[in-house]
Amino acid sequence: MDPETTVESARSGAHLACGRLQIERIGELVATGMVLAAAGVSPLMFVAAAAGYGSMNFFAKFAVVPAILAVAVITLVARLRGWSRLYHGIVIAAIAGPLATAGLEVVRVIGFRVFHAMPGSMPMLMGVLITNRFLLGPNVWSDIVGWTDHILVNGMSFALVYVLVFGRPRWWKALPYAWTVATIFMISPVMQMLGGIGEFGLAMGPRFPVTVYLAHTVFGLILGVIVARWARAEEPLWAHHLMWRGRSR
Repeated sequence: MDPETTVESARSGAHLACGRLQIERIGELVATGMVLAAAGVSPLMFVAAAAGYGSMNFFAKFAVVPAILAVAVITLVARLRGWSRLYHGIVIAAIAGPLATAGLEVVRVIGFRVFHAMPGSMPMLMGVLITNRFLLGPNVWSDIVGWTDHILVNGMSFALVYVLVFGRPRWWKALPYAWTVATIFMISPVMQMLGGIGEFGLAMGPRFPVTVYLAHTVFGLILGVIVARWARAEEPLWAHHLMWRGRSR
């Protein structure tokens, strides 16, 4: 083989490899967008039901369950395709989200049981609404469903958004993220489902917003520390694939 042919073959191989890499990057970027879309389904279910767009039972069956399956499939695909940034982002969110939400619940339960700062148990309410037992009251199954959705599904969903959008920022940056989530919650139609206590729950006095912000502060602290310590990608995944070196610190 003459030198010119060898050089041409090398160039063709390099172009082919570059093209494949670009396709993989686009694939991971599209998959990331799909995961983010799926992550928004469960948190928005409560808001959509409170706004009268349908029942939580309907949204759980035909929106949340498919979203969970979609994330599971994309996680498997990411593992098989070597999309390490997306795969490890999902894994760290699956760990950090439930742990952070468990911390949130400790504060919320104390506020509810000790200081009567909440109108009721959010997970139990979600459980009876998802299982269509609002008029019958909670049972073991509705409690399992409600707590699972709140701790595992919602917790991971909010963590996914944080990890995939912001990468691995400093731990304290999860605090304004958590406070933003708390604020949106307290001005959303969900407040009408909590007994019509009004925006920020002011019908119950300052105890409600104080409890909500304290609970989400704990959520932010746990989420921020875990992601800052163990997440692998320092820059946001979308920034990496759009060839923009975003500053995460």
